[in-house]
Amino acid sequence: MTDPFRDEDSRDEFDWEKEIRKDDDRVHDYLVELPRYIDLPDEDKVISKRIRRRGSTWEDFAPPSDDDYDDDDDYDDVPEEDFIRHRDGSDVYSAASKMAIDLTDCFAVERDPETAKAMMRALTLLGKLMARSLDILHLEDGDLIAFRIALTKRFLADINELIGEYEKFPDEIRDSFLKDAFTMRDESLEKIRNYRKTKKRL
Repeated sequence: MTDPFRDEDSRDEFDWEKEIRKDDDRVHDYLVELPRYIDLPDEDKVISKRIRRRGSTWEDFAPPSDDDYDDDDDYDDVPEEDFIRHRDGSDVYSAASKMAIDLTDCFAVERDPETAKAMMRALTLLGKLMARSLDILHLEDGDLIAFRIALTKRFLADINELIGEYEKFPDEIRDSFLKDAFTMRDESLEKIRNYRKTKKRL
C-alpha cells in the first residue's frame, strides 16, 4: 500500500478499504499468472514483466534479489508466539499459519496439476492473510478501529476466495480445510461486530 497511515485519524473504514483494494488488485494479478510460471527460474521477474505489459498497476512491486537478504536478519516481521498469544489479530495469523503448514505437506505430494494449481493459489491467499494480520497485531490496543474494520472485511473476501480453492481439493482433505476456513470466517464476522461496538463507544 502507498503510505497507508498518512492522515490515518481522518480516514473511515471505506477510505481504508479503498486503499487496501489497490493491494488486492496487485495480488490478484499475481495469482492469475503464478501457475503458468511457477517452475521457471526468476518467476517473480517474469510475472512482474507480464503484469506491467498488460498495463496493470504494479509500480510498488519489486522482485527481491539476493542482495535484499542478510544472513544476520532477525526476521522482525515474524511474531514470537508469546507476543501474539493475546493480541488482536492473533486468531487469523495462527489459523492461516496452521493451514499453510498443513497445505504445504499436501502440496508436496500432490500429483494432479489442477489440484496443485488450486493449492498454490490457496497458499498465496494464506500468506496474504498472515501478512495482513500482522498489520493488526502490531497496532496498539484501541488504535485505528476503522482500519481494523476495513482490513477484516478484506479478510472475509480472501477467506471466501480461499474456500473456493478448497472446494477443488480431493475429498480426503477437502472437509478438514473447509472446516478451518469456515471457522475463521465466522470469527472474522464476529470481530467486525465487536469493532463496531467499540467504535460507537469512542
